[in-house]
Amino acid sequence: MAFGIEVNILFEKSPGDFDDFAAFFSEVYDAVKAVSPDTKVFTVFQLEKMKGLSGGLFGGVNDPAQAEWPLLDRFPKSDLAAFTTYPCLIYKDPADIPAGYYAEIISHTVNPVAFTEIGWYAAASPAGWESSDEEQARFVDTFFNLIKEVEPEMAIWSFLFDPNTTVPFQTMGLCRSDGTCRPGWERWEEAK
Repeated sequence: MAFGIEVNILFEKSPGDFDDFAAFFSEVYDAVKAVSPDTKVFTVFQLEKMKGLSGGLFGGVNDPAQAEWPLLDRFPKSDLAAFTTYPCLIYKDPADIPAGYYAEIISHTVNPVAFTEIGWYAAASPAGWESSDEEQARFVDTFFNLIKEVEPEMAIWSFLFDPNTTVPFQTMGLCRSDGTCRPGWERWEEAK
């Protein structure tokens, strides 16, 4: 049971609210466990931001010195280290994602790892960051190769169908809004 999504972005915008959330999470954790001791309780971080990667389509600068890994320690009761991951916001091609991209996580936590949102868009935009169905499928292959060391407890692709939302998320579905599936869907099905 997840409480909070991409909470490190809350930290960036309002450290005081983040402090309040971390304290509240501890209380909620205890309340859930009192009723359902086997339920896994966790919060979710945005991985690229955790790594100090704020460049690319985020519009900032990639600076690993700005990594936010210590925020994991603010949730000692968390049962999982859970992340959203959208490397297409930082890298123009799946081949550009460095080896060890996901393995780095296990050097910052002893908790099992989970990916609650994964995505790579398939549109020929934005300009300079063009993608395609084939590139999205290559990312699926890349993702499953890169998580071998991590052995996540779960990995969830964000959108089955293209959502009606902003660029570049509007083509992150493994299937188009008309129901036809992209090659990435087949790759996901084969790999899972």
